[in-house]
Amino acid sequence: MLKVIPMSKAAEQERVCLISGLKYDRSQFAYAVYDDDKVCGAAQFYIKENIGYISDLKTVDENDSELVMLLGRSVLNFLDLHGIEEVYFEKNGGYYENAAKIIGFSIKNGNKYAYLPGMFTSQGH
Repeated sequence: MLKVIPMSKAAEQERVCLISGLKYDRSQFAYAVYDDDKVCGAAQFYIKENIGYISDLKTVDENDSELVMLLGRSVLNFLDLHGIEEVYFEKNGGYYENAAKIIGFSIKNGNKYAYLPGMFTSQGH
């Protein structure tokens, strides 16, 4: 069974980031996606001046768009529930461009950007 959970313990966050191919940053929030007990991916993100930033998000299977969507939307939902309206996706490159698009980011001033109000409450998304 797939599950996405926040990571609150530094050792677990570091372990999951290593498995997922992320550079561990203990100063950031983190989510992990598991299939039963198997790590399938992770995301790290932070909030600065009431704007959210996904610093990295990666799934072990880079071709699994459902995992990318599940993990990315979980992060966005967390940020939305905490009153964050704007989010930027910081990583660049082929995998990251595709991941950002799958999650729902668009391009604004050359940056991957998501506006959260209505994303989880309207039928248009």
